[in-house]
Amino acid sequence: DLVKTLKLPTMVLGLDRSADAAHLYAACMDGGIYQVNVNSGQHELLTRHESYASGVCAVPDSSIVISAGYDGVLQWYDLAAKKVVRKITAHQFWSWQSAISPDGKLFASVTGQYLAGGPKYEPAPETEPSVKVFDALSGKTLHEYSHVPSVQAVTFSHDNRYLAAGNLM
Repeated sequence: DLVKTLKLPTMVLGLDRSADAAHLYAACMDGGIYQVNVNSGQHELLTRHESYASGVCAVPDSSIVISAGYDGVLQWYDLAAKKVVRKITAHQFWSWQSAISPDGKLFASVTGQYLAGGPKYEPAPETEPSVKVFDALSGKTLHEYSHVPSVQAVTFSHDNRYLAAGNLM
């Protein structure tokens, strides 16, 4: 059964919730990252990407949400300070999807552009590593992995030990 309908200015491409489930964080097609009060339905624009916002993750045990966009940029937004505290260009192409590890220590973002390499549905080589893993609080790049063709999905295992990435194949 439908419990409640929450409305935002545009389509949602990524969603996460606060630890207490009082707020939702939405990454939207207008580039906006919104905080939504679950009880009242009121929403507030926190920050904006230059293109579609594709994902948003609340970092456990912190006041930080990390967003990713089709502009290839990752933004760290501090809810307590009400401002962007870090902004990095992570990818030359879109960030398709992002994920936070269950322990909140790692943040992953994936990219990839399918470019035909030959007549047999062979992808061209990557122009950059398509899977990147960052320290969730400092933003430091910890790992970069190649994964051809275009990677569009990423998640961490429940025990924080593994990272899975899915491509178009």
